Amino acid sequence: MIARRNFIRGAMATIAALPGQAQEVPNSVGTNHPKLKAPAHACDCHMHIYDPDRFPLTPNPKAAPTRAAVPQYKMLQKRIGTTRVVIVTPRNYGINNNATLDAIAQLGPADARGVAVLHPTVTDAELKKFNDGGIRGIRFSLGDPKTAAVTPEMIEPLAKRVAALGWHIQFNMEGDMIVQLADVLRRLPTQMVFDHLGNPPLPAGIAHPSHAIIRGLLDQSRAWVKLSGAYINSKIGPPS
Repeated sequence: MIARRNFIRGAMATIAALPGQAQEVPNSVGTNHPKLKAPAHACDCHMHIYDPDRFPLTPNPKAAPTRAAVPQYKMLQKRIGTTRVVIVTPRNYGINNNATLDAIAQLGPADARGVAVLHPTVTDAELKKFNDGGIRGIRFSLGDPKTAAVTPEMIEPLAKRVAALGWHIQFNMEGDMIVQLADVLRRLPTQMVFDHLGNPPLPAGIAHPSHAIIRGLLDQSRAWVKLSGAYINSKIGPPS
């Protein structure tokens, strides 16, 4: 016989999962489905997986989110209607990309791709393994030297290594650093992707010289800009 409490819990879980019903998702504000239905094959271009129970995190002063593994992300996909995804290795994993590779395998190689964080010491055999596992780019998150797993000096050596694979270089860095590295960016042999709208500095915004550099690369069809993380450079800040 099913206990009354267990029956009620099961019934509530079933109701919450019904199409069109509000559903609470970890690390996500709101519970309702979007009013605008996502088109077929819609892609989430930037997300992180944190699975410390299976893949231990590296020491980092920036705390990692909890309840942010593949099962929780599938809940978000179901609610917002996306089916494809680009998984980016977060700084809390340093240059350990196992959680990203595992997430690609779980979500399916037809719908998931990944962006890794690497050092120039990576071997050709490792690069092949990453490519076979769905990695299609490497990321340089350079905003905070205290938490960064990579350095600007690694950009060109790694770009030359991954160019033959058709991978791109992804950047998360402030406008002043974009200006500082402008010559490096212009001579890279790969496509580039700039995270979070190119991180336009406040209050200058698009008047900052970094905007012209990114715009020039876009006009040459050498770069893309991710429409993500708008709250990072907002006066309002992230949703609470």
